[in-house]
Amino acid sequence: MDAREVVLRFVRDTERLTGAVSAATAHDIGGGGIGALVRAVNRRLVPRGAELPGGLRYDVHGIGCRITDRNGTLVDVDLGPEPRMLIFDAWRVRRFAESIGEESVTELELSAALEALAGEGVVMAAPGKYCVWYAAPPPSER
Repeated sequence: MDAREVVLRFVRDTERLTGAVSAATAHDIGGGGIGALVRAVNRRLVPRGAELPGGLRYDVHGIGCRITDRNGTLVDVDLGPEPRMLIFDAWRVRRFAESIGEESVTELELSAALEALAGEGVVMAAPGKYCVWYAAPPPSER
């Protein structure tokens, strides 16, 4: 898999895994997705990390969440500046690549793929203080 394919799979798997965690925790947090989960953890309404049905595990950290499925696929995102926006950087996509057995793809290649996909509107760039962050537009906007 090349860097572009890894990023595209990361976007798909992030949508799939965050959706599954959101559905599995909706009863406990009243819906609202990963942002609501992070807020519920910070209010100590739900545990910081938990095993969920179907082999999912979530671990909330700071303003983000790491999710792992039964196959070891790992996605890690932070909350963005807008409600429901999940942001990520090339380092997080690299960790995802390693989790799916694509260790050969480099962070530099992933950064280039993210820039190219941002130019195509597949992801959105959001410059940060230390690096460029990206977000996937909602499926209806792609």
